[in-house]
Amino acid sequence: MEKLRMALIALIVTVTMNAQDLKTSEVPASFTEGLLKKYPTATNIEWKKNNTDYKVEFEVGRMEYEIWFNKDGGTLLVEKEITRSLMPKGLIDIINKDYADYRIDAVEAIEKNGQTTYKVELEKSWDQQLIITYTKAGKVLNISKD
Repeated sequence: MEKLRMALIALIVTVTMNAQDLKTSEVPASFTEGLLKKYPTATNIEWKKNNTDYKVEFEVGRMEYEIWFNKDGGTLLVEKEITRSLMPKGLIDIINKDYADYRIDAVEAIEKNGQTTYKVELEKSWDQQLIITYTKAGKVLNISKD
């Protein structure tokens, strides 16, 4: 899991550092059509390109999404903002037990290679915040202070 986490961080850093903004007309039609077919209510769509990979940022309702594609249109990574109600119940129970003094401020589900992890932002006060990445089963992959 540590290797997976490091690879994910490396991918995000690489894409962020070298990304170039694209007009929709510069993105392969199969990408834009596929996105709108899967997310027909997507708004605020922004495309970026890093070497051969593409990244799209958009919103569905009030939730933010980021998806990375390879040059052939294969999905590399999906990062989406979710509500607490969409988290696995067992994970919520673990957080409530281990961090009873904190509240869940934000949650992102990250899908890569068929695996889903959850990045949970916990807040105790304005100056006491944690960001914890969990597996679906509730195993802690990373903890950082915000």
